[in-house]
Amino acid sequence: MVDIRSGKFRLVTAAIAAVAIVAFVALKLNLGSIVSSRQEKNDELIAEQMAYHVGTLAFLYGYPIVDMYKQMHNETHRVSPEQQVYAPVNRLYRYPEIVGPDNAGNLRAPNNDTLYFSGWFDISAEPLVLHTPDTAGRYFTIAVTNLYAEVEHIGRRTTGTAEGYFALVGPHWSGELPQGVTAIPVESEQGWLLGRMLVEGPADFDTAMALVNAIWLAPLSGFTPGQRPGDPPELKGEAIDPLSSVAFFEVLNESLKKLPQRTGEEALMSQFDFIGVGRHSDFDAAQLSPAARRGLERAVADGQAIVQAATQRSIPDYNGWMISREIGRYGFSYMQRAAVARGGYGNLPEESMYPAMVFGPDGELLDGSHSYRLHFAPAQMPPVKGFWSLSAYRLTDLQLEANEIQRYSIGDRTRGLNYNPDGSLTLTLAHRKPANPAANWLPVPAGIFMLVMRLYEPSKSVLGNDYLLPRLERLEE
Repeated sequence: MVDIRSGKFRLVTAAIAAVAIVAFVALKLNLGSIVSSRQEKNDELIAEQMAYHVGTLAFLYGYPIVDMYKQMHNETHRVSPEQQVYAPVNRLYRYPEIVGPDNAGNLRAPNNDTLYFSGWFDISAEPLVLHTPDTAGRYFTIAVTNLYAEVEHIGRRTTGTAEGYFALVGPHWSGELPQGVTAIPVESEQGWLLGRMLVEGPADFDTAMALVNAIWLAPLSGFTPGQRPGDPPELKGEAIDPLSSVAFFEVLNESLKKLPQRTGEEALMSQFDFIGVGRHSDFDAAQLSPAARRGLERAVADGQAIVQAATQRSIPDYNGWMISREIGRYGFSYMQRAAVARGGYGNLPEESMYPAMVFGPDGELLDGSHSYRLHFAPAQMPPVKGFWSLSAYRLTDLQLEANEIQRYSIGDRTRGLNYNPDGSLTLTLAHRKPANPAANWLPVPAGIFMLVMRLYEPSKSVLGNDYLLPRLERLEE
């Protein structure tokens, strides 16, 4: 006899089991989806945040490398009909005038005491020979700047003023130089030359310019003593600016592959490789994940803000003069290196120092609506082997501002200075011409401005901070 109820029970049980199996499978699939979704979110979080945090450090580290790449391209290619500074790679551009308000080009806070000349070099194939004439004791210097913004000098202080031949030698070259050619090792295969030749005002321009024109470059394979090579054809191109996009990391990645590994930076380079921009990586912006791209875009934006802020941060001041001795050699101080590059690079302290001032004695920004005085006691003149001068720049763009007497610096070589009976010297800094015709007047911009004192070949007392510039005084109005 068949028990129908028992059969129904078995059918119900089977149905319940089937539902349970389906539910279990569905639950497992759902859990897998949840786990997979969470993992994807974790991967995106890691990709974006690591790209951001490591990328920000990479931006600070690579700022001078990419900035110089940008400037090298834009000054060795004809990128604009109005372009002022242009010279092919391994050639020099010579500024045709004493720098003033209208002809500074890409120079930031330029001096008015020397003639400038500059050029971009590439010594990846062979050394580059640089010829300097006999300047008969006249001050000149050539800053050889590598891609890390670190400097070596050719010039009066380091190599003398007799005629000379110097070869810029890259890190991977081996061979022998001709007799009479002095090797100047350079850590990077590309870099910048910025030269300065003392000029004693307009009357001295032709003499000084003739010396600048006698400075030339030639690749080692095309070098013949006394024979200056001709210039190659003009090279045209489009201006670039990789500092403002993820293209920054493309330039940095390619540059790091060519640069020698620096001692002590192995772990840092490994972190750069983790986000694909290190020397062992092949960075491709097109292959970035959306998360990594977001992180690197944030890194560029915040990196730019950090560099800008670093140029404005307070540094030690002495009698109101801010003095930075961390120029030209940086070690692991990447933010300082980037900040100096943002402000315009510089010489080593022993070549020249640049005490600067932006705040007056009242704690307010220096302003052309007020007048100031700088007084040097007889024994307080700046102790330098070269020369000293003082210039004023608009704080907004670090450029000179035109004035009625066309004076853009004042210093120990300024003609017609009036010394006080006791041998002291008083300088008047004002936008409007002083009532006293005998005042030693340095015109300053109408608005907020910055003062820069230049001390060329400073003495040990300056380098050691034993000598201090006098305080600035605000005149009663």
